[in-house]
Amino acid sequence: MKRILLAVFLSVLLVGCSVGNEELDSKPALNKEFIDKHAEAGLSKSEVEEIFGMDYFSGEGDFEANEVWVYDKVKDNFEYEKSTQIVPFDAIREGNVEYQLYINFVENEAIMYLLIYRGEDGGLWQYQVNPDGTKQEYKM
Repeated sequence: MKRILLAVFLSVLLVGCSVGNEELDSKPALNKEFIDKHAEAGLSKSEVEEIFGMDYFSGEGDFEANEVWVYDKVKDNFEYEKSTQIVPFDAIREGNVEYQLYINFVENEAIMYLLIYRGEDGGLWQYQVNPDGTKQEYKM
């Protein structure tokens, strides 16, 4: 009987550990397709964290009532000066920063999303989801 209980306990423990690891490894790939599917005006800050994750830096936008969150992905622990006001175009162009996603908030609601990334052609691209839901993509 003790062996059966021990086996059940170990099975539960192993399943719990594997679920935890899956959650750690399930950070979303914040690419154009993900943004297109999930970005929408009106999401609360907690909803944005739930969808996009909690790995961002933030600061004030152009206006006092505007807060900006920036999600980024760097290559090989590349370090750069993180700013909500300045885009590291050269670092993105060189591939050291894979992307930056800017999310603008007014009060507690997301109003706009701006993804800046290096395209397959090596050029800088911008994908934007506007407050009215329209979407734009163009090479910079």
